[in-house]
Amino acid sequence: MSPNPFSKTIPFRPGNPTHLLNYMSLGDDSGAVLLDEQALRILKKIQEPIAVITVVGSYRRGKSYFANTLLGRHDGFKLGSSVDGCTKGIDIWDTPFYHKDKRVVVIDCEGIDDPNQEVPWANKLFILCLAISSTLIYNINGIIGRDDIEKLFLMTKIVSLIQPPNDHKFLPNLVVLLRDFQLDSPPDFVEYFLNRLSKVNEDAAKDITKFFKKFNVYGIPHPGIRQDAMRNMSEVDTDQLDPSFVEKIEEAVTNIFDDLHPKYLNASPMTGVAFAEFLERCVVQINDPSNTMLSIPSAYEATISYAAQKAYESCLELYNEMMDHMSLEGFPISWDKFEDVHNTAFEEALKNFIQQIIGSVDQIQTFQKTFRDKITDIKDQFYMKNSSAMREYHEGWAHKLWKEHVAHGLEVENLFDTDQFEEAIALFEQAYETKVMPGQEAIQVLNEFKTNQYKDAIKLLNTYGILREERANEMLARQEAEKKYYEILQEEEQLKAEINNVKIENEKVQNQLEEKVKGMEECLRNQEQQIREDCQSRLNNMQDQLIRTLEKKPSFWDSVKDLVGSVAGANVLENFL
Repeated sequence: MSPNPFSKTIPFRPGNPTHLLNYMSLGDDSGAVLLDEQALRILKKIQEPIAVITVVGSYRRGKSYFANTLLGRHDGFKLGSSVDGCTKGIDIWDTPFYHKDKRVVVIDCEGIDDPNQEVPWANKLFILCLAISSTLIYNINGIIGRDDIEKLFLMTKIVSLIQPPNDHKFLPNLVVLLRDFQLDSPPDFVEYFLNRLSKVNEDAAKDITKFFKKFNVYGIPHPGIRQDAMRNMSEVDTDQLDPSFVEKIEEAVTNIFDDLHPKYLNASPMTGVAFAEFLERCVVQINDPSNTMLSIPSAYEATISYAAQKAYESCLELYNEMMDHMSLEGFPISWDKFEDVHNTAFEEALKNFIQQIIGSVDQIQTFQKTFRDKITDIKDQFYMKNSSAMREYHEGWAHKLWKEHVAHGLEVENLFDTDQFEEAIALFEQAYETKVMPGQEAIQVLNEFKTNQYKDAIKLLNTYGILREERANEMLARQEAEKKYYEILQEEEQLKAEINNVKIENEKVQNQLEEKVKGMEECLRNQEQQIREDCQSRLNNMQDQLIRTLEKKPSFWDSVKDLVGSVAGANVLENFL
């Protein structure tokens, strides 16, 4: 069957539903939540910040259909026409889609009051949805009855079974859908909803405003089609639906996406790997019979550590690959090129690492320090390989050039005189200089020649009387002085290079950390701004409602006139006044 788009206003999202988790009953009112590995793999592939929209609520109330409209389609998640719930466990859309710098995952949850459910499963299901969602859509009957209100009150009490991280900012945006709403639309659905809620259960209304800093309410009218067509909503054409139904669906979906934020861990948005780990940690806690609460802090800490470990693995591998590519060209390479390749690889690996890690600023700084230490260890391994190749390279050339310029004049039948020897040494050093790759290895090899070959040659010529004792000692002293000079020069150059390299790395780390912290601060500001705007909007609506109420309320004397009941009586009163 071909896909069935909902409307042009809501983008059509290709894909199919797939199972995320289910519940296995173990008897005696106990059971275990089971995660699907294929669905977890889908989540782990998400590299952008992840946002999760979960649709929950009563079974057989169009919950799955609304989940489909979030995808811009009538079909998608399975719909049913029987009295039994259709969705079992939790299904996700297998193709997370991109929306405003984040990847969106839509979740369709089993009806929370399915008569075939076990009570522990219903509670665990709802707790899990509260913990993992960015936006939780609660789908209930448009005519708010006592039963619906009691379910909402139960929802707020379930929140108390979650140990929060210092506050309730981990809770999702709450959206309440009033389905088949037949009354005239109130000026403000949120105030209408809270008023209805307060009349039956004041605590429920207070808890919702306390726990959910951002929530909205939408009245969705009846689709306006016959009962037989309602049984096949996945196949219906949008033109068959009541325009007001389509309009309200479009309005709700558009606003839900406008208000959608990533799933945060503290001030850091989670990516797929972190979210999948967080989900698994929550499931482990829920399945533990000794746990009476879902501890968000412990799940957070485990997720933070896991995300850091995965970031270490992937980013160190990236650094290794880039450095390996350099080594394929063959060692030795110049130290300038070595540092250029390292800096490029380090910057790329660091950028990816900082993007992947989550947690507080202090935790992030600790992670990056550990990461940098690990990078240094890997760099040192490549350094030793290149240094060894460098030494071998210079030793090879030194021996070759010594043989070419000096060795033949140290044979007994061809011994140099003093001038010839000094000229040969000068030619050797000049030729060596043309082959040198700058670095400590070149100086070390030359100094070793001064210590060994030079001394042996001078002693040989001195033994045969070609060099006088004074001249030989003078040459040995000069070679020793040059050796020490080059050693000092080598140490100085090496120290300068190390300082420069550390400076470059520090700048890269500082820039990446500043960008990360700036992003976290921006996330916090956006969250706080969103809360302030929502509170101000509610306050404005309450003031408007109060003004409308006062305008409609009759004055005292108008009431007296009405009580008099006649124009004449009213005139008498007016004359009296």
